[in-house]
Amino acid sequence: QPSMFGSATRLAVDAPVPEGSVREFRDLAVRAFVASAGESVQGVAHLNLPFREPLAGAIPEWFAAGAPRDPDAVVGDARALLPDPPAPLVLERGPRTVMVAGADAGEDAAILSEQGDWPLIAEIVSGSRYGRHVVNRYREALGEPSLGGRIERVIVAGHPTLSREVTRLLSRPDIDVIALEATNEPLNLNGSTRAAGAVSVAAGEADRAWSAAWARFSDAHAVDLTPPAPDSVGLASTDPQTRLAAVRAELDAVRTKLDRALLVEGVWRATWPHDRLVFGSSRLVRVADDVLPGKRVPVHSNRGLAGIDGTIGAAIGAALSSPDTGVTRVLLGDLAFLHDAGSLLMPDGEPRPRIQVIVGNDGGGTIFDGLEVAGVASESAMARVQLTPHTVDLSVLAAAYRWEYARATTRSELDTALLAPVAGPQLIEVPLER
Repeated sequence: QPSMFGSATRLAVDAPVPEGSVREFRDLAVRAFVASAGESVQGVAHLNLPFREPLAGAIPEWFAAGAPRDPDAVVGDARALLPDPPAPLVLERGPRTVMVAGADAGEDAAILSEQGDWPLIAEIVSGSRYGRHVVNRYREALGEPSLGGRIERVIVAGHPTLSREVTRLLSRPDIDVIALEATNEPLNLNGSTRAAGAVSVAAGEADRAWSAAWARFSDAHAVDLTPPAPDSVGLASTDPQTRLAAVRAELDAVRTKLDRALLVEGVWRATWPHDRLVFGSSRLVRVADDVLPGKRVPVHSNRGLAGIDGTIGAAIGAALSSPDTGVTRVLLGDLAFLHDAGSLLMPDGEPRPRIQVIVGNDGGGTIFDGLEVAGVASESAMARVQLTPHTVDLSVLAAAYRWEYARATTRSELDTALLAPVAGPQLIEVPLER
């Protein structure tokens, strides 16, 4: 499939059919290595390697008699052609700086934020939302004149996608934006963004007042959705009224009906560094981005061509890649789930991964309620074109594909479903109000 990856590759070669010479393919291997690793960051080389028909049968004699070459020797030849890496860009201490971490930013953003003592605006899909510099409710912070209005420089890692506030920030012509080259998606929203490979932070005193102002805002706007601890004193009281009040409070906490915020908090709380969490492009990822605190968890997202294609399949791949560690959890909406329902099929003879697919089911695409069209379209047109309501019975769908199924409507039911032993694929449905 020549050129199927377009401009995302640094080298794309439609190789000839092999004719009995190995040299040209050794040279091609060297070219591919140089193209994919010859700059400050790694990239992609796409090689189409065709074969002559018949595509099955005896191996040709020239191939069977060939001696494999040591891969290290190929790498050695390639490294000899690599240019010296460029000197890292030194980030001076002076400008008032924030670190923005988008999808796939990873730990680099958190490390650089720590080194510079800079506020960290980390999207929930970044894998960078941890450490003492994470800013809670960063959208609101960017709207504050004393915080967002005073930013002079932004360092960007990954690909920001979740908030218009960050997009507006990166589009401001009065701000020095430096984009770290970690993906093949160039970022230049303000027309003067600088690209950088390796970076370092200059020595000197950090702007303590700047970082402290953001820290105060973050502390004041932290969202605490954790369930209250049981009133052990009240439960042990000999006074009937006191004990009854404590029991009622405990039952109320257990029976709390799930909404979107409690759902994302429950999944976040159940997930640990040895697990993996995959967010679908649904309303839930935006709720999670808005309310969840910092925590060092491997997080992934699959934006795809239309946002929701292949989410479950990608998550199953992530689960199969680490079969001996933790659980892979997928949090997505009902339309994203239904769009990739075919990925629930597990072929006979293939391993059944330890995966939980958690579906927030509100009966349609309510994420579109936030679009401008929702304010002008008629109710019937909005429902038919944007919300696309459905009446699919997810329990029947799970049974058809032989997945375990659970339904959770309260916080205690969700905790029970998430923390139960996971031996194979599980589907957890959480009904939500429109």
